[in-house]
Order: sequence, then structure tokens, then C-alpha cells
Amino acid sequence: MGLFGPDLSKTDKGVAAFKRREWKRAWRHLEDAAEDGENPRREYYLGLLYWRGLGVARDPHLAVAHFSRAAELDHAGAMTAFAIALRAGAGVDQDPQSARQLFRLAAQAGDPEAMTQLAQMSDRDEARHWLVRAAELGHATAMLNLAELLMTDETVEALAWLYAGVTLTGNDACRRRAHELAQEMTANEIEAAQKAGRMYAKDIRAKARQ
Repeated sequence: MGLFGPDLSKTDKGVAAFKRREWKRAWRHLEDAAEDGENPRREYYLGLLYWRGLGVARDPHLAVAHFSRAAELDHAGAMTAFAIALRAGAGVDQDPQSARQLFRLAAQAGDPEAMTQLAQMSDRDEARHWLVRAAELGHATAMLNLAELLMTDETVEALAWLYAGVTLTGNDACRRRAHELAQEMTANEIEAAQKAGRMYAKDIRAKARQ
């Protein structure tokens, strides 16, 4: 126990440094954390550092090795990251089928990025299902992709999700697409979309506080 509370593990210190964007400090703490034993969070964040080249030389193969180990320990974010690598064949042999299976596992575990990625590999009905689930978790890219999916037949609903994305995240892509879509709609349709978008944003915030 430290003077001001429990001592942080090296993994905790590494993750905290990562979130502060102190990449080299994060890498040092996470590398030192190997002595603490098997830890999926350590593996995942090391993977991110190597995948993006943050504080270290970019190394997709090493990144994938870390993602794989964390995925084996049921880390949903690592499953998603590993699946992205498998689908692209980056740092590992390309394997879209295994990627899809991992995306599905991570999506079922509640990872919104996995839901969004899985939607890209699904038919329209399944894509809508996963995008709605991810959007309801406040995932801006899912809101944008859901709006694109709905734009032809459900323009008010599409615009509502774009407005929700702007309200919750300030996402520039959602803002631009909302402006473009609104140019093609009536004042009544825009008002209905604004009302629905505010409701979606309110519900998402309420769920986040639970």
C-alpha cells in the first residue's frame, strides 16, 4: 500500500501512461510488467504501441503476437485488433474466415469496434443489427456507417443517427454528412431527425452512466 492508496502495478502504470500519450514511458512500464505474469491488458497495449509505431519502431508482426496472446486470454479489444490484422494480412497470413469468427466473438463480448467491423462483412440485415448495437454504445463510426446504410430508404432515421453522433462525439465526418443529407430534406424531416437524434443521444448517455 502506497502513501496515497494501493500501489499501481507496472501494467496499470503503462496503461495510464498510454492514455496520457506518453508512449515511451508506456512501453517501458509494459515491458517491465512481464515479471508480473500473464496479463491480457499488458499484451493488448503493447500490441497497440507496436502496431502504430508509438514510442517504438513499428512492427506489425510483434504487434500481432501480442494481440494474439491477449485474444487467447479473452480480451475483446485484442480479438478485434487481431481480427483486423488477419483480415488485412498485416503481420500475419491473411485469413478472412478466422477474422470474421474473432470479430463475432468480440462483438458478442460487447466491443463496439468489433460490431462495426463485423457489419462490413455481413449482409444488410445483419449489418444493421450490429451497427445499431454499436451505435447504441456511442460508437461514432457505427453511427456514420448506420446512417450510410439507411440513407436510401430511411433518410430521417439516417439523419437522426448523424445528429446523435455529432451531439455525443462532435465527429467531423458525421457533421459533414449530416449537412450534406439535410440539404436534400424538408424542414419537417430535419426537425423529426433532430428530435430523434436528441433522444438517441440522451438514451446513450443515460446507459453510459449506469
